[in-house]
Amino acid sequence: MTVENDLIPIQQLRQLLASGESNEELVKQITNLFPALIYVYDPGKGKIRYINRKIIDLLGYSWEDVASWKEDLSQLVYQEDLATVLLELDKLSKNGSEHCFQCRLAHKEQSFRIFSTVGTVLRRNEDGSPASLLLVSQDITDQLKLEEERIAARKLMQETEQMLGVGMWSHDLITGKTEWSDGMYQLMGLSRQQYPQIPNKLFYEHVCPKDLEQLKSKVQKTIATGQEFRHDFSIERMDGKRLFLNTITKPVVDESGRVLKLNGINRDISDQYQQTMEYNANKEFQKETERMLNYGIFIWNADSRMISWSDGLFQIFEYDRASLVTPLTMNWYFNQIVEDDRERVQKVVTEALEEKKEFEIEYSILTGKGNLKIVNTKGTVVVDNKNHPIRMIGNTRDITHIKKVEIDLQRNLRELNRSNKELEEFAYAASHDLQEPLRKITTFGSRLSQKFSTQLGDEGQMYIQRMQIATEHMRNLIDSLLELSRVTRNRQPFESVDLSELFNDVLGDLELSIEETGASIEMGLLPTVDGIPSLLRQLFINLLSNSIKFHKPGEAPLIEVSSKSLSKKEKEKHFLSPSSNYIQLDIRDHGIGFDQEYEQRIFQVFQRLHGKSEYPGSGIGLAICKRIAERHNGFISASGKEGEGAVFSIILPEKQ
Repeated sequence: MTVENDLIPIQQLRQLLASGESNEELVKQITNLFPALIYVYDPGKGKIRYINRKIIDLLGYSWEDVASWKEDLSQLVYQEDLATVLLELDKLSKNGSEHCFQCRLAHKEQSFRIFSTVGTVLRRNEDGSPASLLLVSQDITDQLKLEEERIAARKLMQETEQMLGVGMWSHDLITGKTEWSDGMYQLMGLSRQQYPQIPNKLFYEHVCPKDLEQLKSKVQKTIATGQEFRHDFSIERMDGKRLFLNTITKPVVDESGRVLKLNGINRDISDQYQQTMEYNANKEFQKETERMLNYGIFIWNADSRMISWSDGLFQIFEYDRASLVTPLTMNWYFNQIVEDDRERVQKVVTEALEEKKEFEIEYSILTGKGNLKIVNTKGTVVVDNKNHPIRMIGNTRDITHIKKVEIDLQRNLRELNRSNKELEEFAYAASHDLQEPLRKITTFGSRLSQKFSTQLGDEGQMYIQRMQIATEHMRNLIDSLLELSRVTRNRQPFESVDLSELFNDVLGDLELSIEETGASIEMGLLPTVDGIPSLLRQLFINLLSNSIKFHKPGEAPLIEVSSKSLSKKEKEKHFLSPSSNYIQLDIRDHGIGFDQEYEQRIFQVFQRLHGKSEYPGSGIGLAICKRIAERHNGFISASGKEGEGAVFSIILPEKQ
């Protein structure tokens, strides 16, 4: 801080005091006229030889107080500054020229006041040493305080500008000079060292081109009309960062109305601008979502009893927001509900308000265009800190199309179930009823062959034998159909099934076939699942029988059985629930295989890829396996290659 110390003409005062030293009264009169504290100090004896009357005005002491000091300098100087003052006086004595320093002098009531002191040698001894020093002290306490307050205010303004993201500026139209606050430099990404003087075009050079002309136009209009303006625009800082600013520009005019100066405040609104952009985007997104999902949001205010609707609700109820003059109240809303449902909805809403709970209800409405719609409303009650309802918020969804689809689906499902049931009953009854005539054909064929064999001859015996074979094949088909029907109609409960244990039991059942073919079956550790033991047993029997049957001629069957848990990616591939665990059982053989194009065909009833003479069977075994897998909420698939074998994969949930 620079403090002016030349307010007192020290050299003239020294000459005046030196010339009038013999006239003590004249010295007093002259020095008392000066507005500063003047005193003469004897450096040799360390005494104050003279002090003017300003000691009373500036430091509050009386002449009696000063007399009691006994010319001691330490009584005048504030104790903490005494050593510093003595050092400064010593410098003055040695230099001989004017010397300035700052110190605190003791005040009678205020502890101290701050003084700026200028000193000079008043008289010298015969040996040239200073005999007395003339010291003039100017009270700068208030000046320093004002300077400190100014610095503090400036710092506060800088911190405020930084915190609020604002910068102030001023442009003098007469001189063309522009001034920026520190906050303005920060907004622009510049420093005062770079631009101590602001070029006139500097700010405009950073305004984004799309906003520049409009901003200039508003400035010119303010200069022409003397009216302030507010405006939003964007700038690109020196570091390339883009900011959105809001400016408030006020003109300073003279008596004639001519604009002399423009003062303004620029505020960084980038965050608010981004939030506004996001809000508008979210609003558009919500509007589009409401349109796509056919729903709308409502807010009922307990104080005003009014309802606020989103655009989606206006579309559902087929009213135009702009032309609807009727206030949206709860009673108005109830009147849109068809009479048969109105009382029920009123009761649910009233109970929700009284009990402060959520609700959900379906009902029918009559829209503004007279269309009947079915809607679903979900709502919740918001309460204050005293548990009083203040509003109800929720959404209403148009489910007219969904309900229509549900009704059609339920009707079709009922019809399908009825048809399936009739078909199952017919298949079971037909299969059961066909057993009796087959038994008679077999019985009478055997009797005919035994009693009349001589009359029938070889040709007749051959016909009876072929009839018996066909009858046996027919019986196998009927048994298979009965088995398929039993799988479909099976309603046994699920239970925990150890597949390893079950598989070993199945190997016992197939022991004879395994021995006859020399089959080798390798089985890994199988898991435990929820299932119906009898059906899973049948599943394993059918699949293993197939693998043993369709082995390569001259080679013993080799069958590998393994299992694994499905990964998340595998569940996604098969469109399975990611929250459930699924296992995959693989039964791999190295038999004759099949062409992959027949994968779906082999699971159909009575579908065969090979002749009955080569590989006997009913053609229903794999169809039964498919039904069993589906009964367990799973599925079965097959992959194969002719001459290389086949793999049958069953995917089942661990828990039902």
